Amino acid sequence: MKSSLYSKPYKSPADLIIKLKSQNLTFIDEQKAQALLSSINYFRFKIYLRPFLDATTKIYKPHSSFEDAYCLYCFDTELKNVLFALISDKQKINSIRVALRNEFLRSKDDFALHYKDKYINEVSNDFKEMPPFWIISELSTFGNILAICESIDKKPFVLPHNQNVLDNLAREFGAKNLKELNSWLKLIRDVRNRVAHHSRVWNCNYREPLGIRQRLNPSEQPSQPNKIYLFFIVLEILHTNAVIKTPLKPMLKELFNTHPVVNGFLDSMGIPSGWIV
Repeated sequence: MKSSLYSKPYKSPADLIIKLKSQNLTFIDEQKAQALLSSINYFRFKIYLRPFLDATTKIYKPHSSFEDAYCLYCFDTELKNVLFALISDKQKINSIRVALRNEFLRSKDDFALHYKDKYINEVSNDFKEMPPFWIISELSTFGNILAICESIDKKPFVLPHNQNVLDNLAREFGAKNLKELNSWLKLIRDVRNRVAHHSRVWNCNYREPLGIRQRLNPSEQPSQPNKIYLFFIVLEILHTNAVIKTPLKPMLKELFNTHPVVNGFLDSMGIPSGWIV
């Protein structure tokens, strides 16, 4: 693909308002809109204008307003805050022995200093200074735990009658088996990364978590399986199994009531009608 020199000039907030009005977008308070566009990067904000834009004509649909797009922006920001508060409790779970060892050796926490001063392990010569996992897990990140869960060999954990210790452990989280739980952890990681990097979360495409649709009755089935709705269901399952302390649904209901414009875009989140009531 041939590249061309980028020659578009800078547009001030006032210029952007003129441009958007020429595309049929309405403004209730232009002065407030200009202030918002001065504090929010337009290239981050315009993704929230897209649901109101006719993709064919590049003209905004009738009755579309800047304030409605800002409502979506505020909803997404507050949704990220809610999700981060829930999943940050689970971040003590991530990868691989070298990273964990380095984290442990750098730690100034009392329990780490006490272990380093008094103990070694005899399991591995390369990692003598490493404590048991139930100690070091306190310093591990979500990425660490996910890497461990994905790399574990299930064979040493086989039980009679086709049972497996790791699958039984996964059931404590509400999952059918370790494979299903790992798919949930990957989804949590993906959403967590978008939240942490201040990216849009509300209507993005995500991987579908295993085993979730099969649990839902017909009225709860997602309108789109690769949207954030199934992530909400994963969090509800984790809450039911006491992994997450706070239920998500009441907080979502409050967000939808605060930002009613979002109710017109439930399909963009994969949410079936009637679920949030």
